[in-house]
Amino acid sequence: MTRLGRLSVSLTKHGAHKLARLLRKFDAQSILDHLEDSVPGVNIEAVQAKKNLSVSRDGRVPLFWNEARKLGAGAIDALVLIAIIFSHSHLIQVTRKAADKKGRSGTIKRDAMQNEKAFTNFAHTIDELGFSTEHAPDYVRYDFTKLFEIAGLNILVKELLRIKLVTAGWDQANSLIDELTRLELHEVFSLSVVELGAWLETGRLASARAKPRDVEDVQFFFSARDNVPSGEFKFHAGHRPRKTGAISKAPLAAHGIALLLHNDIQTKLYKRLCKQFGPECVGTEVPTGDGTSIDVVVKTATFCYFYEIKTDASVKGCIRQAVPQLLEYAYWRCDASRAQRLFVASPAAITSEAEKYLEFLRKTFKLPFYYEQTEL
Repeated sequence: MTRLGRLSVSLTKHGAHKLARLLRKFDAQSILDHLEDSVPGVNIEAVQAKKNLSVSRDGRVPLFWNEARKLGAGAIDALVLIAIIFSHSHLIQVTRKAADKKGRSGTIKRDAMQNEKAFTNFAHTIDELGFSTEHAPDYVRYDFTKLFEIAGLNILVKELLRIKLVTAGWDQANSLIDELTRLELHEVFSLSVVELGAWLETGRLASARAKPRDVEDVQFFFSARDNVPSGEFKFHAGHRPRKTGAISKAPLAAHGIALLLHNDIQTKLYKRLCKQFGPECVGTEVPTGDGTSIDVVVKTATFCYFYEIKTDASVKGCIRQAVPQLLEYAYWRCDASRAQRLFVASPAAITSEAEKYLEFLRKTFKLPFYYEQTEL
């Protein structure tokens, strides 16, 4: 289980931001040899440097730091700032609470920090790395807008956040974006859930505003990579309910409502299938072995069913989004026996056109697609 409290580094020792100066000058793999006296004015404690850089136990510096050097000084400054924030649970929580409602910016007040020295150091770090817009004795204002405009930075941030969360105990049973969302860490960046998901997967915030969609969809359709080591599909029973809330059926296109709707459907579908097949045969967020997970799986001694939940306002939209995901989940390994039925799950009642379409796919192409309505 992820416990952000496991992330800790000294907040009173000054100088972590100077790692950016070293990274501009030296290869990341040799940076630990230059923490003292190699650059005038740079003296960084080794323990502090290793934690901020996420150095492994055998002394290896993550390769993404060299990739940041290729992107330029702005990328180095941005990645160092994010690394510093995500190296201590207190900085994570302070930055979360500092976020402005308008997004991408925030205000950190002196009395929000553990002590005066911690505030002074963190405010100076934001200043030195170029994200401060106003620095007063009792607060510092910042703006992250330019951070999201650095081409390629999103890929490095994903790798950095993955390491930080693993250090905090994340078991990687769910996706990175799902875990960030669960912990509400999008607020650290002063972004909405969908904005952070879109930026991490596509490198653009605009896509999130142009047409809101579930973070899971952003991840699936824009993050595919070839030659990624694969595991095995291993069924596990059980369900961990996620945040739900008051649901309005009218604005289903709004991401916040869609996310709550998805979670609510998943829990109700899980409970219904448990009554039908038994709790030992039903699981949610089941890993495919290929870096993705299936919303709901029913597995008995004789068959296996996959369910993909969609919340589009139209049945056609739900089918359009779910079919490619279900095809990959079931057949990417070219194994027709992995799943016997593939269900598109939605709160909407199926239309006659959609019913005929799925029946056509079953009869003509032997593709086992079905529709499952879960009323709210």
